[in-house]
Amino acid sequence: MKSSLERRDAVVAVLARQGQTRVEDLADRFGVSTVTIRSDLNVLERSGHVVRRHGQALLSNLAAAELAFNERRKLNMEAKARIGVEAARRVKDGDTILLDAGTTTHQIALNLKDRRELVVMTNGLDIAMELSHCPGIDIILLGGHLRKSALSLSGSQAERSLREYRFDTLFLGVDGFDSQIGITTFNEREASLNRIMCEVARQIVAVTDSSKFERGGHHLVCELRRLDVLVTDAGLPPALRSTLAAQSHPHLVVV
Repeated sequence: MKSSLERRDAVVAVLARQGQTRVEDLADRFGVSTVTIRSDLNVLERSGHVVRRHGQALLSNLAAAELAFNERRKLNMEAKARIGVEAARRVKDGDTILLDAGTTTHQIALNLKDRRELVVMTNGLDIAMELSHCPGIDIILLGGHLRKSALSLSGSQAERSLREYRFDTLFLGVDGFDSQIGITTFNEREASLNRIMCEVARQIVAVTDSSKFERGGHHLVCELRRLDVLVTDAGLPPALRSTLAAQSHPHLVVV
């Protein structure tokens, strides 16, 4: 049985994945009474991690910012790892590449450490740190506004810097993939930066696990016809797989 501290941490982790849940569902999950869960939620609410509303518990904005990145890393880890391996195979010694910030593109970085004379530009702090000890890789980190929940940099400073470069390949992470619209994201600043990334790269490789399909964001990054390659996992919906396989762009790679 979990201690009260362990249980409260686990409650926050559940909310980080689901956004919100009912008191009764938490009680069932942890095998305790609703009285105990309400006591836990009272403590978490006082600490600023939880908001309570009409029998529901919601993750606070503060807790979301603290936990979002680490929790996203844990989701669909096996699929992201396979995608990272496959995408990294497309990088040769001497290439110049752009790695968009994100948990899937981070998996690509993990598989590039033996490359030589590789130039990597990224707006992901974690990606830059991951590659910082690799002697064969020259790292260019975009400046700009830090989005703490994603460890990503964006904004006008980043956009100005990016326009001065040209790259062989962009590896583009995905927040939302709409088969009628294209690649989308929920963050306006990052959408603007991603659009410029697409402009300065000779080839665009989108990488995403299948949870992102038919999920739309508010801001368009790239139309599907502009993608050269899409690397994803076998959870891709069959109808969408057929649609994509019948098109010349993007080339579909399922791992």
